[in-house]
Order: sequence, then C-alpha cells, then structure tokens
Amino acid sequence: MEHFDVVIVGAGWYGLIAAQTYLRLAPNTKLVILDNAASIGGVWSKEKIYPDLFAQVGHGLFEFSSYPMKKEGLSPDRYISGRTINNYLLSFAKDHDLERRTRLNTQVSKVERIYNDKWLLSLSDKNPVIADKIIYASGVSSDPYVPDLPKASFNKPIIHSSQLGSSLEDLRGPKTNRALVVGAAKSSYDAVFLLLKAGKQVDWVIREDGKGSGPLAIMPPRLMWVLNTVDVMATRALASFSPAILNTEGIWYKTLHRNPLGRAFTKVFWRITAAFAEGHAGYLKNSNALKLRPHPPGYGIFWCNSGLGLASVPHFWKTFHEGQCTVHRTDPVSFHSGDVVELRNGTKIHTDHVLLCTGWTANLSAFDEKLRGQLGLPSPADMTEKWKNLDREGAETVNELLPMLTNPPKTAESPSHKRPWRLYRRLISPEQAAANDRSIFFPGQIHSVYTPLVAEVQALWGIAWMLGMIDTPPREDMDREIAVWNAWTAKRYGSMGKRHAYSIYDYLAYIDTLCRELGIKTNRKSNPVAEMFAPYKPSDYNGLIDEFLAAQAKQGKTKRVTGTLGSKKSGAAQTGSSTLLSAWTLFIGVLLATLYSAISAFIR
Repeated sequence: MEHFDVVIVGAGWYGLIAAQTYLRLAPNTKLVILDNAASIGGVWSKEKIYPDLFAQVGHGLFEFSSYPMKKEGLSPDRYISGRTINNYLLSFAKDHDLERRTRLNTQVSKVERIYNDKWLLSLSDKNPVIADKIIYASGVSSDPYVPDLPKASFNKPIIHSSQLGSSLEDLRGPKTNRALVVGAAKSSYDAVFLLLKAGKQVDWVIREDGKGSGPLAIMPPRLMWVLNTVDVMATRALASFSPAILNTEGIWYKTLHRNPLGRAFTKVFWRITAAFAEGHAGYLKNSNALKLRPHPPGYGIFWCNSGLGLASVPHFWKTFHEGQCTVHRTDPVSFHSGDVVELRNGTKIHTDHVLLCTGWTANLSAFDEKLRGQLGLPSPADMTEKWKNLDREGAETVNELLPMLTNPPKTAESPSHKRPWRLYRRLISPEQAAANDRSIFFPGQIHSVYTPLVAEVQALWGIAWMLGMIDTPPREDMDREIAVWNAWTAKRYGSMGKRHAYSIYDYLAYIDTLCRELGIKTNRKSNPVAEMFAPYKPSDYNGLIDEFLAAQAKQGKTKRVTGTLGSKKSGAAQTGSSTLLSAWTLFIGVLLATLYSAISAFIR
C-alpha cells in the first residue's frame, strides 16, 4: 500500500495551485494528485469543454498570479474560451512538474481516519493509499446532480450538461430537431445558446417561483456599453455597494450601509444596475422572455438568488429572441411513451434529446456521517442546540451590522439548506483545529467568479496552517465566525447562499481577510484612486509566497493568530481620503447620467 505525505483530491484550479504551493513551501514532500476525470482541468477538462463555452471572466482576471494566460480564444468582449482555459491548466501542470504526480481516472470512494492519525483513501478499482495529510480540492462542482425521475419507457438520450462536449455530434446532427433543456444554471443558458445556434427547436423548463430559486441573474458583457462588466466587478468601488460581513468598518461601510440615506442610495444603485441588465436581456419584449426575469424583479442582480452569470458568448440574447425557444415555468415529472416528457402543469412535449442542466454536487460521499460532523461538512450531526443558538446569534449579528439584510426576499427551502458547511474561513474544521489536528482542509468550497485568485490565496492560507506557520483562535471564536458567515451568506444570496459559501461581489473582502492573517498587504495598487476604481487582477498578487515568507522571517517565524470576523479595515476602508471622495462622487454622477435613458422604461 502506497504512503504519501500529502494526497490532493482534484486536478482543477484548486488542486493544481495547492500542489504547486505545497511543493514551494515544502519541496521534498511526497505528493500525489487524484482525479476521477480522464484529463487534467476539473470542470475545464478536455472532455467537458465544447465550442461556444466561455468563462464568465475576462482575460487577465482568470489566471494564477505568476503564470500569465496566453491571449488566444477570446470573445470580442475579452471573455475566455473553454479551450484556452483547458490549455492553460495543462500547461501550468506541465511547467510545474505536476503531470507526473497526477493520477487520472481515479475515484476516491472512501476516506477514513486510521492508526497513528493517518488517512486511508479507498480508490474504486485500485489499491488504497495512505496519507499523512489530505487537501480535498474537489470543489463544489465535482459530481453532476441528476434528478431521479421515471423514465423506463423513454427511448431518447438524456444527458447532463457535463456531457455536452462529448454529445455535440448528436445534438447538432439531423436526428435532433427538438431538444428539452431542464434547469436554470449557467450551463442551461450555454446549452440553449448552442442548440438555437444550430437551428434546433428548444423547450426550456425552469421551476416555477416558490419551488426553486428561479432563473439565473444575467449581467451583460458590458455596462454602459463601454465598461467590461467583470472588470467593474473586480473593483473595490463595486464591492463597496455590497453589504459584506467581512467589510464592516470604514468610510464606505458607514456611508452606504449604516444610515437610512446611504442604504436608500445603495438600493437605487442596484436598481439602476439591474434595470440596465434587464434592458439588455429584453425580458419585457414578450411573455416568453419575461419568464427568465430573475427574482425579485428589479433587484435580481443584487440578490443573485439563483446565482449570477454573464452573457459571455457573443450575441446570446439576440440568438435567444430570434430562435425557436419556449420557456416553461414548471418542472418535469416523468419521461415516457418513447419521446414524451410530461411536465407538472400537464404539458406533454415530444423531444429528441433531453439536457439536464441541473447543476453539481460536492463529492462528499467518501465521508461517513460521523466524519462529516467532525470535519465541518454538511451533516445532520451539527444541528445541535449549540449550533442552533450560534446560528440565531449569527443572524442577529448580521442584522445589526448590515441592516439592509434584515428582511431578505423569501426563497424556496430544500433539505440541503438544513445542512450548512461548518468550515472556519471556509477551509478548515474548527473541531480539528482546536485539537491541533492540521491534517486536512477543503479549498474550493466557496463560490466566486474569480476562481484562480481565490484558489491561490486559499491554498497559501490552508497550507501555511497545515505546516504550522499560522494559528487559529479559540474554538468558540471559530464557531462564532462560522455561524455569522453562514447567516450572512444565506441572507445576502438567498437560495445560493443557503446551499454554498456564496461570495460574488464580496470576494475581495474575503481575500483581504486571508492575506491579513498571512501578513500580506491588502492594498496592492499604486494610489488611492486606483485602489478603489482599478480592477484587482491576479497579477497584483505576483510574489505572494515570497511576501508571506518575508513576513514569517520578519516575525522570527512566530505563529500568527488569525482573527474571527475579519472586520479590521479592508483596503477600501483605509483609503477614505478627500481625493477618493471626489473620485467616487464623479464616478456615481457619470454612472447615473449615462444609465438614466436606459432605465426610464423599467422603473415604475
């Protein structure tokens, strides 16, 4: 039986950067990466990509800090093709000597704690391995979620969106004239676009309001017809308008979130932004398109109840409005009679192909219920009286610090909402940390548009903790931080926040918190105006590990004790000068003036 110092599960963004970071801090580590796919890349592996698949992030924002991505395969708005991302990750693995350390087609079926505090990983159809430490980097998109519906007499293909790449020939070929797409995730928008572009007739089935989280909130590729949307989302200026639990001090927090006038102004800002996005989508053009309008109307872009996406493929909405697509706000109940899909509202649809764009599940089946409870993974075991009290107190803390979130829109509940993640800093088990057991952490259990940068900082924080280079606060402080975060993300992002550690507009505050605890500076721009208005890019963090090691040496290699809520002033909060105030006022004035004509038809 093979024995490794470190086993990393997952060969996507999080797993690859974790391997590179660990080997940088401990070069002689015996390390292996395990992945159940046939190629490196995770959700961007070769078998999962297809033409017209573009990341929702622009070039320069979707790369590791010290490894620039080639400028190829870009859309007119600078969004990156799946092929380019796949090539990038393969190249990163090769150049950092990770290919030979990676074992593909290897499914981890069970994880157990064994003698001498080691880990035993059972592998499907292969010999198990022993590990001193595990970095479980399978992320939140590791296993396709496929609903269990009756389909015994159905003889047409039913595939998950993860199989789009391998099913292109059938979908585009003459045997498919009409296809049915189920779901409202970003993959469903990609699938509908692909089918309409191929001239197919599409039935798009999305659960009705009250039973699901509804359609995805979609931003246009450009705001005000000029600004790249993802560039704007990568600024501290935009982040200031989002009520974030890790950014509750400073001038912008006090101005926009601590007084009624500021909150009213913040709502107007999001109303305008949502109106521009809705106008670009054309929801009000007809009753069919209106079924895709995100909930709640007029504020869907802010709440992101079903998540946030971007129309990253060229001419998405033009293709939708001109194509043969019928949206059904109900859900399928059975597949039968050869080619018939029956919907809950009684509609029966004849189709040639079914695409289930029903999302993903985190691969946690390898952990039994007892171990899940110990590790802070979703489990009924954590629904104790202690956690119920902490969750209640966490909600009260959020209401006090961020009044705008006191009464969020009601969302549909599901059993998964009752089983929250209990990871400190979204990475480690408080029970394990309190026992000084530094043998496992879980990068990737957070949703953010800017995956590579979050992955890089998470890897450094988690591995620094694993190697004993930073420490954690007392158990009660960790538990309190977890409860407050869970209460915040559930209030802030509705159904998505209840299922995951969702942090779309607030990722900079999260990165700031981890960097601060590593001794790394958070303000990385050359001047206060750039600090607020220039997009934060991975390249701004080039040299992150060197900076961390320098901070360790300066402290005489003493451990840093991490904080709790991370509410120290963020980079944005430390730049509240009169220069910033003038620049901010100018920015808002230009924004309001430019968008006025676009929203007059939508604000009633």
